[in-house]
Amino acid sequence: MRQQMLASVLLGIVVLSASLSGCLGGDEDEEYDGPIDFIVYYETTSGTITESIQNNQQVSEEGVDVVFDFSYTKSSAGSISTFWFDAGDGSTPVMVNAEETGEISYTYLTHGIFAAGIGAIDDQENEYSENVTIRIEKQITWSESSTTSPRTMNIDVTPDCECPLPEQIKIDSTVTNGENLAFGSPVTVTWYLNNSAGEAVVESPPEQIADGQNANWKHNEFAIITGVWTLEIGLNQEQENVDVSQTIIIAYAADESTTNPFPTEEQTPENEEDED
Repeated sequence: MRQQMLASVLLGIVVLSASLSGCLGGDEDEEYDGPIDFIVYYETTSGTITESIQNNQQVSEEGVDVVFDFSYTKSSAGSISTFWFDAGDGSTPVMVNAEETGEISYTYLTHGIFAAGIGAIDDQENEYSENVTIRIEKQITWSESSTTSPRTMNIDVTPDCECPLPEQIKIDSTVTNGENLAFGSPVTVTWYLNNSAGEAVVESPPEQIADGQNANWKHNEFAIITGVWTLEIGLNQEQENVDVSQTIIIAYAADESTTNPFPTEEQTPENEEDED
């Protein structure tokens, strides 16, 4: 029971600290003069989620892993008891026992510019925290084979945080009119991009694709509004089977924090102390 109460108290402290993260460090001008020497290494503050969809079925999805190494964090007032990470995506902060591990890893599966927080607590309840801004984009690879009526592709641009909208949607779409020696005929294709309000944002010029040939359309859309957008492909006939292959990237402005990679062996804090 006592352990459960302690865990609840610690979680409450972390949630409160996460909401105020950076007040004692990070981008703030105030100099921290408390007992915690906060040293954290991390090599990733941005990345791209990749999702693959074939014939309207998701076949794979890979998130973005971030890892924080707190191993060199110390306190002059006692022992470090807890390290924590708040992803900024609405999930419960990750808390680890500092006596068991000095590392926290987390996988982002949604896109956005996340105001994350990292912190440490010692056994005297002293705490230090910093902000880390993490940029997560998303790439969707969509393919559909042998269709006379390509499906509409949904593109959800809503970030999973209270943060700026994506900077742009990048579209690279190819339609192939497969070769049919006996009865092949040309087909005319037109691409339509609609926003979440159902308004047509852009329409490509119609392009005729001869039998055995393909057409490609690329477009970068910057006038983003929140919600689910749609990408439609219109054909002038339903007699020819076509293959669709397209890549969509939901991209954000590069506003992530600078990484703090692990130094070389000669530059580690322990070696610097030995030299002194």
